[in-house]
Amino acid sequence: FYFREDRKIPLIDHLDALKGVVFHSKLGTAYEKVERFSHVARKLAEQLAPESVAHVERASLLCKCDLETGIVYEFPELQGIIGSYYAKMDGEPAEVSTAVREHYLPAHAGDSLPQGMAGALISIADRMDTLVGCFSVGLIPTGAADPYALRRHVLGILQILIQLDRSLDLDWLIREALEQVGNKRTRDAEQVVSDVKEFIRTRFVYFHTSKEFPLDVVEAVVRARFNDVVDARRRVEALSQWKKRA
Repeated sequence: FYFREDRKIPLIDHLDALKGVVFHSKLGTAYEKVERFSHVARKLAEQLAPESVAHVERASLLCKCDLETGIVYEFPELQGIIGSYYAKMDGEPAEVSTAVREHYLPAHAGDSLPQGMAGALISIADRMDTLVGCFSVGLIPTGAADPYALRRHVLGILQILIQLDRSLDLDWLIREALEQVGNKRTRDAEQVVSDVKEFIRTRFVYFHTSKEFPLDVVEAVVRARFNDVVDARRRVEALSQWKKRA
């Protein structure tokens, strides 16, 4: 029943309905969130994969549309999966339908990462929007409390960037996401940039020490310079090898 009802209109036609879905009272609707991370994803594509810009733009608009479908309303765990099928049925390119599913990856620790470029870039943009948005309005994790899973989002960003193995200016990415938050921001912009970067840095240290890299090596690397995740990763690997030499 839900499938038949959903298929009466193309997936993209659900986009407008996201204007009625609140993402967070301080950060607006799901539609506004899509607008924000679509911009960041396009900028990322222009820098890292110019050949994927068109797919990234289209998939960014489609990737949250299935939240307004009957099947996802009934079975929330199918978000992204149903959207991917519907996009394919609507005749969207394979790269686009795959990105709709993959932008949710990794969904948990140990989960697989996006294999397509579009899905990877949208995943980074979506997570960065959530991270910067929350820090902009004072929704910052304290102790064990992390209601918006910001630590998990950062680990996802780190893993995807390391897998892509492409240099990216972290300051630029944070500021690009912050600019999209606009007048919803309630904290000083420079403080937000500083706090977000430090939060990512601490997650970088945790991620690498959990991968059996020595703590002193990882700390030495991030204290010397930390504005490019891939560059930092390479220096951690190199310094770890140097440390073993007589």
